[in-house]
Amino acid sequence: MGKDMSLLPEDLGALFELDRDPALGVDESGKILFINPAAAALFGLESGDSAWDAVPEDILADPSERFMAAFRTGRRSFTMSVTRMGGVSVCKFSPAAVLPPAPAQTSALQTLSATLMNVRMAIDALVCRTRAEEDPALEETTQTLYREYHRMLRSCRHMAMAAGIQGDSLPFTPRCVDLAVLCRDMCDTVGRLIEDMGIAITFRVDEGLLLTMADVDLLESMLANLLTNSITHCHSGDTIRVGLSRLGDRFILAVEDPGSGISPEKLASVLSPEGMNDEAGAGLGLFLARGIAERHGGSMILESRPGRGLAVRISIPYKQTGDMTLNSPMTRYRADGMDRVLTELSVFLDKKYYTRKYFD
Repeated sequence: MGKDMSLLPEDLGALFELDRDPALGVDESGKILFINPAAAALFGLESGDSAWDAVPEDILADPSERFMAAFRTGRRSFTMSVTRMGGVSVCKFSPAAVLPPAPAQTSALQTLSATLMNVRMAIDALVCRTRAEEDPALEETTQTLYREYHRMLRSCRHMAMAAGIQGDSLPFTPRCVDLAVLCRDMCDTVGRLIEDMGIAITFRVDEGLLLTMADVDLLESMLANLLTNSITHCHSGDTIRVGLSRLGDRFILAVEDPGSGISPEKLASVLSPEGMNDEAGAGLGLFLARGIAERHGGSMILESRPGRGLAVRISIPYKQTGDMTLNSPMTRYRADGMDRVLTELSVFLDKKYYTRKYFD
């Protein structure tokens, strides 16, 4: 008979004993089976303690075999890789300090924002002339200019949000919001705009009231970013699936696509400020989604299946302030929400959608 080659928890612990990165192993009940010195020093825990004091319970409960997760504890953000091995979840951490944005960067963003406002005013003036002259060629030119303006605006907004996330200064204005309404409207709006691309978006939501206190603008930006990322990795005939559910005291927003996915060696980089580039085709989108989730006290799980797509799961804690049923929940889609969608989708959307009727 062959020998059992499976590793025992103590064997796994020995593998990470000298690793400089914090690492620990957790059983299915959440108990720490092994913890290396780096993790013990970081979290102040030891074998036998509950791993929930170091890792959010909803992350450890995720059934995936291999995934990346991002969460925040206190003023520190963590990127963590999780691998299931024989009933043991092996967690490796990459802690990142919160650093303020460089003053020069902040100043440059302010200058760019002011310049974009002048560009928008110039395009608006050109549109007025177009309407007066009824010139089709000029109309097509203004559509191109509007789209290019929104592409520049998208880059500027992304950089500003990234700076706010890194500097722990991202504006946060929570109010009562119906998550189901927000997600359904966003999916419907984006779905209609990309019909010509042959890509469909489906939305599934659990029954029940899905009201919570959250920042509507940030959540809309987060979902728009996730959908944009999925669309750029999909082809005609593909379907992007969005789901919203309630799990205990948390809401789970899932966005799954059958696209190309992200290779394992690039998976961690797209969640870190050091990897804020377009190497993996994600740009700033996934980093921004992570920051927005953490700003709400939530976490993010990224499961890439190269050749079979990408699954992103955002966990947002349920928060209640007073009698939320007496507050005014978010209304149906707002004009600024539409502008946000057109800005985010400007990287691939046809110029025909960039007319004043969508902005007035």
